[in-house]
Amino acid sequence: MDLGYLNSRIRAWRGSLLDKEDYDSLIGARDIHGMVNYLKDGAYARDMEISAARNTNETDVIEGAIKGNLTRTFKNLWEYAPDEAGVLLKVIFSVWEVYNLKAVLRAKSKGVSPAESMTVLMPSGDMDESALKELNQQKDIFELANLLSTWGSPYAKPVKEGIRQYTRERHLAGIELGLDRFIHDYCLSVAMAAGGINGEIIKRFVRERIDSINISTLIKLSGDGILPANISDYFLEGGEVLDKDRFLMLAISKDTRVLLEGLANAVKDSRWKDAIISLESENIFFLEEQIEELTRQNLCRLAIIEPLSIALAICFIYTKIREIKNLRVIVRAKIFNMPVIEMKRFLILG
Repeated sequence: MDLGYLNSRIRAWRGSLLDKEDYDSLIGARDIHGMVNYLKDGAYARDMEISAARNTNETDVIEGAIKGNLTRTFKNLWEYAPDEAGVLLKVIFSVWEVYNLKAVLRAKSKGVSPAESMTVLMPSGDMDESALKELNQQKDIFELANLLSTWGSPYAKPVKEGIRQYTRERHLAGIELGLDRFIHDYCLSVAMAAGGINGEIIKRFVRERIDSINISTLIKLSGDGILPANISDYFLEGGEVLDKDRFLMLAISKDTRVLLEGLANAVKDSRWKDAIISLESENIFFLEEQIEELTRQNLCRLAIIEPLSIALAICFIYTKIREIKNLRVIVRAKIFNMPVIEMKRFLILG
């Protein structure tokens, strides 16, 4: 598979990503108006102009520009990709499709308004902005599942299979685990079919995500303070860091400090271990984002070692999404007058 031309385009697009100087200026802006003025003159200029024609509120202008920029970036990625690379890109974007579905499901479960829910979504793959808006407009999870079925979406089956448990327990864990199992089985099947270095990269990517999700599940269980009777069902097979026995042992602990110590002893990767050890127990909720960043860094290193592989595309997608997350954090910090030192705790600028 020849990814040479696509990867040369990606290397050019990386020049438009925000750098340290950009972030310093955005973080240092006095307010939303200052952010608007800065974004109007840089890589987001075109998107800001389009969004300003549709919105009057400056916060809405920035949010519209962020979504527009992300959509345009991913559209370019699809257009420059050779046909045979499409199935690999689909694998990458499917991870974010499931991220979006989970976010919408959580919003429906907690009664979050469609407008508020849209501010955390990442239009990508088949879950573009129009699709996400339609999903968000559904009255509840049952209507959302029916809409997925109407679309012929592959995600309809795992969502519908988890609805009975949701109806009984009013907890989304069953649906989310069903989505995770489905997507990772799909990704691994594509990796097996692709073979070669690209297949190996996809497999490595999926295995790291499985470990990340298992760690995230342990953090959530620790926060809930209640150990479900079917705890073994919460474990995803296929990772390399945690086996089921270690997962079940750690799940018993309701002390976050003990959980972090157990995770630090379980992982072999020095970067994961350092991220876990450096966390205070009260900041354990930061671990999920930090592990995601470590996955991104690993893929970006792979892109250097294998410059003609799919690793560069995955690295670029993750880096772009990290940029969008950072921008949204800065916007909210400006809205709520968050001190800079506090804002920086929520940013990942590596």
